[in-house]
Amino acid sequence: MNQFGFEFNISIAEIILHVFSKNTIELEAGYIPFLADNEPKADIQVECFKGLPTSNLESLKLLFEAKNDEQRFYSIYETSEGLCFAIYNQQTKDEIQQIAYLNKSFDYWKIYSRDAISLKYPMGPIIMHYLTLYTDAVLMHASCAYDGKMGRMFSGFSGAGKSTMSMIWSKAGAQIVNDDRLVIRNINGNFYVYNTPMYYADISKKAPLNAIYLISHSPLNKAKKLSGALAVSKVMAFCIQNNFDKAFIDKRLEFFYKLSQATSIYDLGFVPDQQVVTYITENEKQG
Repeated sequence: MNQFGFEFNISIAEIILHVFSKNTIELEAGYIPFLADNEPKADIQVECFKGLPTSNLESLKLLFEAKNDEQRFYSIYETSEGLCFAIYNQQTKDEIQQIAYLNKSFDYWKIYSRDAISLKYPMGPIIMHYLTLYTDAVLMHASCAYDGKMGRMFSGFSGAGKSTMSMIWSKAGAQIVNDDRLVIRNINGNFYVYNTPMYYADISKKAPLNAIYLISHSPLNKAKKLSGALAVSKVMAFCIQNNFDKAFIDKRLEFFYKLSQATSIYDLGFVPDQQVVTYITENEKQG
């Protein structure tokens, strides 16, 4: 963690967040390359406080919980002004480490921290998810390689080969935007891919999105082009989202429909060696 001061801007997918507090804010190393100048004007305000507020969460309507069999990660509640998030300490079962409030327009956060003020997991990824609802964007579990002409996104279930594909394309000279978590933005009908702050430091990156590959391991390289509702549903399966609000779901469906119209989408079974790069580029030439 870096003791970074009381006020700064962060640019994620060209969306400016103004983070400020009366107390010192700690930043993980992964956020440092995303620090931005004070201009232009910030899109989203993130006000931070030290100490948890008095809050009767039991009186609020529970909308969603992220948890597994061992622990809760965070809970989302409905308030009259928007949403309330209870963020749990991942080292101490059921202890709340942060409480955050987000207004209905998704542009003003108030984050209260029990101890040091920070955007550590899972608070940071939650903010990234809701900034995509602020604009025309989605957050994806995916990797992306940019060869200077084409931006190709690779997504699939855990173990499908996202990191392997990144390594293969990197050896072929492509820039790897990220191999885990990406933002896709629709800007005037053009789709772009951005990396996000991770637990490690990496420079901020942007690439056009020209093709999407839903990958799996296979004894031979084979691709099948997808279209229509099948393409939308299969890509949407790897979107990071909280589906407790129909308006959220409808916005995602509209986004992925537009994406499927503008971008080639394929099912790809691949052999994990350099030949898949040639296979993909030749297959794209054939349409």
